[in-house]
Amino acid sequence: MTCYTLNYRKLMEDGYATYETDTANLVLSLRGCCMVDAFDPDRSMHVAYLDFDFKSDIMLGYAFGSPLIGLPFSNLFRKAFEKPILPFTDLRSHHDVGLYIAKNYRNKGANGIWNLDEIMMVIAMETAFEHDVNIFTVKPTGDRARYYRKKFSAEAFPTTGSDVILTIDYKAVRNNLKHIKLLEMGNKADSFKVKGYADVL
Repeated sequence: MTCYTLNYRKLMEDGYATYETDTANLVLSLRGCCMVDAFDPDRSMHVAYLDFDFKSDIMLGYAFGSPLIGLPFSNLFRKAFEKPILPFTDLRSHHDVGLYIAKNYRNKGANGIWNLDEIMMVIAMETAFEHDVNIFTVKPTGDRARYYRKKFSAEAFPTTGSDVILTIDYKAVRNNLKHIKLLEMGNKADSFKVKGYADVL
């Protein structure tokens, strides 16, 4: 059973990191501490995104639009990947949810990628964690509330309105994730070990 590694520290410092599996090689980027993108350079495709804002009451809800969409990629990212990836057809122009992954890159998808959704969530939550945010807040879109409860132990946050708001106590769950193990240096995440296979029933 295979695990793959994502260098989170490189992602934070350089704005991008590669995630290589037996079936695909992806490039993940982080811009402005709020936009995570995943690309497949072999297919010149934008395959996933997650938008979050640790300065907002609701950190993960709907996809960002202008002017946040105009945040530049890092110079290192552009130097390494501008030709095969940029410019790209942005998935946000077709979807308004805060977390979206193209069908072929989801669990059981045609490209054999497992747990990409959790990788992107952990990137967002670990970034918030490093900015001293204790509780990660989510406004689930569609029927996604069960997903956040099951995978990240999210709990309902009392509100006076009809909106469903969930909170994730990331300090409590960050070292108890089912498919991702954090490797730390100096009490900060250095890299992620990701299970790259289906759960055994």
